[in-house]
Amino acid sequence: MDKIRYFKLENDGGFVAQIVIEYRERKTDGQGNVSFAGEWKSWYSAGYRDILQYAERSVDLLVDSNIPNGAQVRLHVYVAAGYSNPAVQQYIYDETAAQEAVYEISGTTLNNYLKLVSYK
Repeated sequence: MDKIRYFKLENDGGFVAQIVIEYRERKTDGQGNVSFAGEWKSWYSAGYRDILQYAERSVDLLVDSNIPNGAQVRLHVYVAAGYSNPAVQQYIYDETAAQEAVYEISGTTLNNYLKLVSYK
């Protein structure tokens, strides 16, 4: 899995969106084998988090979140009064990484599309 530290969401849809980061904590057994918790946990940014149409917002996992380093993460976009949309791509959060995944969401509240625009 690719490493990541930043997520960015561009809202081109006719609705209000919010960034939710889902994560599974990393586990290492006594023999050094790595696995991840079975259930996804959710992290929401503090304060005002609405992303209006044609706006964008970024999250720096190191600065903005309390997600543990090494966790498996993915973007999940909450759509107000509509269908929320999880990203297909999953990453490993690395606090020393410089990589950012940029996503775009478009469409309507009940028929929206989330796509990865770039990973750099």
